[in-house]
Amino acid sequence: MYLNLLKITFCILAVFTFSNCASIVSDSTQVVSVETPNCKDAKCRMTNSEGVFYIQSTPGSTAIQKAYGDLTITCEKDDLAFTSIHKSKANMATYGNILLGGIPGALIDGGSGKGYDYPTLLINGLDCRY
Repeated sequence: MYLNLLKITFCILAVFTFSNCASIVSDSTQVVSVETPNCKDAKCRMTNSEGVFYIQSTPGSTAIQKAYGDLTITCEKDDLAFTSIHKSKANMATYGNILLGGIPGALIDGGSGKGYDYPTLLINGLDCRY
């Protein structure tokens, strides 16, 4: 009887230990790289619900705040501009919450943006070859 109680207690503790939500185990920022293959040295402005972020010259990288919503990137060079939109996707910590019964944690992750990631390489279609 004592051994069964010990096993149950251990299992409960293991579930709580390994089902941490992304708000605890993930950063609120993410490094992304932006490329404009047909227009080198463009300046880019990235916006999402958490703020505005800049890359002074493409290709380049910067840290951005994670968010549930889309990331809009506007790149410019000379008199040309192009805007691309990139979707965030749920990361593995969010799926872990759902699988282990942590629906409240998954909801918190969604609200904070920590449960979502953008692609690490973002391509903007600015073309200044003309």
